[in-house]
Amino acid sequence: MSESPSIDLHEKNKDTAVNGNAFTDILYEAIADVLQKTIQEIRQDVLEYVNHRINNMMSDVHQKIAVPLAKNGELLYRTDKHRDKRESSKKGALPNKEFLERNSLLTDLFNIPHIRTVYNVFMMTFLLFLLNSIACDIIEYGTIRVGTNTLRYAFAKFPTCIFIWSFMQASTFGVYAAFTLWAYRRLQFLPKSSLQKLWDYSWLLIFILYQILFIICPIKAMLGANLSICCRMIIMLEQIRMIMKCHAFVRTVASRFLSYKPHSEIPPPNEPRFSQYLYFLFAPTLVYRDEYPRTKRVRWMVVIRNFVEFGLSIFYLAFILESLILPAYHVFGTQHLDWKWYVKNTIKSSFPGICFLVTINYLLLHTWMNAWAEILQFADRLFYKDWWNSTTYYTFFRTWNVVVHDWLYTYIYKDMYEIVIPYNRMLSATTVFFISAIVHEYILAFTFGFFYPVIFILFITIGFPMFFIRKNFSNLFMWLSWSLGTGIIFSLHAIELYARKLSISSQLLPRPIHTAKLELSGTI
Repeated sequence: MSESPSIDLHEKNKDTAVNGNAFTDILYEAIADVLQKTIQEIRQDVLEYVNHRINNMMSDVHQKIAVPLAKNGELLYRTDKHRDKRESSKKGALPNKEFLERNSLLTDLFNIPHIRTVYNVFMMTFLLFLLNSIACDIIEYGTIRVGTNTLRYAFAKFPTCIFIWSFMQASTFGVYAAFTLWAYRRLQFLPKSSLQKLWDYSWLLIFILYQILFIICPIKAMLGANLSICCRMIIMLEQIRMIMKCHAFVRTVASRFLSYKPHSEIPPPNEPRFSQYLYFLFAPTLVYRDEYPRTKRVRWMVVIRNFVEFGLSIFYLAFILESLILPAYHVFGTQHLDWKWYVKNTIKSSFPGICFLVTINYLLLHTWMNAWAEILQFADRLFYKDWWNSTTYYTFFRTWNVVVHDWLYTYIYKDMYEIVIPYNRMLSATTVFFISAIVHEYILAFTFGFFYPVIFILFITIGFPMFFIRKNFSNLFMWLSWSLGTGIIFSLHAIELYARKLSISSQLLPRPIHTAKLELSGTI
């Protein structure tokens, strides 16, 4: 009887061990099933990723085989989302600008973690500039200014600038009214009659006169109000933008009425609605179309983010001026400077110069353009291409600013090639290049208040010859040339600004007493 409890206990332990082993086996089987399913999912994901990559590679190869090549080995047009030209239906005509629904290049690139790091580096340098400015302000002045003095000076009389801009913008509405009157009355004259020709040439003269007055009047108002440098820059850039917009509208729509044949079966053309013209005036493009690809909704967080980055970029430019440019040239005119000083500061200005170049491109062509494109639901946001990968100046000039390049191509290059000087690419490209150089110098001359053709000379002596050299250079060489070029521009303009400031100051200072006595005795 004494052995029965021990036997029962032993049997219980044995049952417990059996149950534990069974539970362990079940647990192992469950874990094995989960691992097997996970491995199958990973295998499926890997296969889908490989198939996707292979399909992309085959698509790229197919595009390279299917798309014809130009003489210099570059693509005439592309069938992917970065294509911006479509072949014309007219024989011998150049391709036309094509609008598609697509993001800006940096918008897509920033979704890649490795490229996003570049953005983070940019923000890091901005924060370091900010901390440096705050530290310098506290140590030297006992207060935090954070570039506000530079911005306050640069944007002085900003309300006056907006007032002048409003009159400029309002005057462009008259272009639509005058064009509608011309188009409506023209169809009532006999085709190719003397009255029709007189009507056409009279309104052409009126349009040319309007363009001339549109150049003169804002400049007189700007100079009369003595606007600050950034306000002058705004007026000049907006003046050129509005002139290009008006020319694009008249040139595109007028050709419909001029080519219309009354005795044909084609119905007479209708002038665009005012809403279409108004949308074009504010749309982030310079090439006119009655309709553009549109997005379905406005993403207001994208708008806010782009405007915030736009404001931060302006502060970034102010930090560059205060920290890297002004300290290098404030000694000009206060002491004797030899040629070594000029060479040293020209090279030293190359770094802030290239920072300015990249920041201005990001500020205007990415943040500002994308913000307004989102507000207006403008779907085609190819405002620039990968200019930073350029190995020739031919590629750089076509990818740096796609918005302006499209206007020059559509309304200058195509008209020169197809109408003025048929089938002469050399003269057409030369005309485009010189117009671009003159307009750049025109903007800077009235922005700074003096004519100092540094950019024009660089365009003619370096940019123009390099434009026709299609040999591929190193991308490093391109970046060095951009850096040195901007360094020369910054250095010479800064020196000229300080020299003129000292000249004005010396004229306002009272003359020495002994000099006044000598002049008085000489007069007597």
